[in-house]
Amino acid sequence: MVLIKRVLVLIFSLFLLAGTVATTTSCKPKKKLSKVQQSNMRAAYEELRQELPEAQVTYEDDKVKLVLPEALLFDVNSTVVNPTYLPTLVKIAKVLNKYPETSCLITGYTDTSGSLELNEKLSWGRAESAKAALLNSNVKNKRIFTWGFGPKNPVATNETAEGRKQNRRVEFVFLYNYQGDHQH
Repeated sequence: MVLIKRVLVLIFSLFLLAGTVATTTSCKPKKKLSKVQQSNMRAAYEELRQELPEAQVTYEDDKVKLVLPEALLFDVNSTVVNPTYLPTLVKIAKVLNKYPETSCLITGYTDTSGSLELNEKLSWGRAESAKAALLNSNVKNKRIFTWGFGPKNPVATNETAEGRKQNRRVEFVFLYNYQGDHQH
């Protein structure tokens, strides 16, 4: 059942990616956001930086990336969001709700401790738990996508406790939703 779910998510993600490629490629080499769209993405970036000083927030290539370390959101080997950190996710949801033309990809990561199978389950579970918290704050389900990368894409060494702590993280990527442009 888990394998079927992952295959369906992979197929959906490929369609989503194909749709993104199709909507970002036209006669021009790359579709750029309009000034208004860029302004909205920049405003979302500024709000996230101000509201979440504990997070690493970056703005590049018309997307906003927000990284929350695992230690703040989850206990080790857990996918349950730390209840004391739910207000942070509510702040993220408020920004998403304020800018309804954005979509959000939530990615979960782990360190290399434990088996690959366990780490993949943890990363997916963490991304899904973060999504559930956003859904509880009235963000529409169709705007949030999740992916679990397990120990892939480390941001630090897995040879030290501090490095492993940095690699156990959840990232949020806010993108302009081009699909809404074609629905009139």
